[in-house]
Amino acid sequence: MRSARDYTDIIGGLLLIAGGTWFMLYSTGYNIGSLRRMGPGYFPMVIGGLVLLFGVLVLLPGLFRAGQLPRPEWRPFLTISASILLFALIVERFGLIPATVALTLVAAVADNQSRVLRTVILAAALSAVAVGVFTQGLGIPIPAIRWSY
Repeated sequence: MRSARDYTDIIGGLLLIAGGTWFMLYSTGYNIGSLRRMGPGYFPMVIGGLVLLFGVLVLLPGLFRAGQLPRPEWRPFLTISASILLFALIVERFGLIPATVALTLVAAVADNQSRVLRTVILAAALSAVAVGVFTQGLGIPIPAIRWSY
C-alpha cells in the first residue's frame, strides 16, 4: 500500500534522532573536555551528535517522498532480541565463546535462507575475533570459556 510519505525512513530517522539525543544527554554527566584533552564524555557526545545528524539526514527526504507502509517482521525481531538476551545470560556463567556461539546460532534463525555450515563457521570466526579483541586486545577480564561457576 502506497503512502504520501516514506514512513520507513521517517520511523528510522526518528529512532536515530532519539538514540543520538539519548547518547548526547547521557554524556553530559561526564566531563566532556576538549579536542586536545578529551574527557570520558567526549566520545559519546560526538557519536551521539553524528547519530542525530544521520537521523535528520534519513528523516528529511522521507517527509517528501512516497513510500510503502512498513510491515513489521516479527520473526527477525524476536530471534535477534532472544539472541542478545541469551548472550547476556550465558557470558558470565559459561564464558565469551559459548555466549558468542549461542548468539550467532539463535540470530541465524532470523534468516530463512541461513545455512548450517556457514552459520557454524561464522560462530567460530566471531568467537575468535571476540576473544582476540576483548580478552587479549582490550584486556577485559571475560574468560573465553568458564568450566566451573
